Amino acid sequence: MKNKLKIGGAVVLAIVVFLLWLRWGPDSWEVQITGVTGDGRDVQYRIETVYADSAETLIFRNEDAGFTPPYFKFDSADLQSVASRITRECPEVPVTVHGYSLRIPWLDMFPNATSIDAPQRCIEAPSDPSEVTGSQ
Repeated sequence: MKNKLKIGGAVVLAIVVFLLWLRWGPDSWEVQITGVTGDGRDVQYRIETVYADSAETLIFRNEDAGFTPPYFKFDSADLQSVASRITRECPEVPVTVHGYSLRIPWLDMFPNATSIDAPQRCIEAPSDPSEVTGSQ
């Protein structure tokens, strides 16, 4: 009887750990960034993407995780700026978005982006100021 309780407890613990991993475990997505929305205060930051070489959309929330382990994310505004630059400079270039969580539409749940790997030319500010303002 005691061994059965130990085995049952281990199975329950394994299921809980697995479910927590699904909810908060890290993941990466190969996507093209198509837009960004939100102001970080009244409207939550969002990064709008499509999977590379497809038309299937994936929306990321982009919010600070604060002191929640293991992410300790405090740079959502900076990440939003990088995503915006990629949208302007390289909308056709696939990038890798790192984050955690799942996309579950009926729970209104989005993965939270933690970083973006993109070619350096897509992240750097344009060297010609007229490219930023659109002037001739």
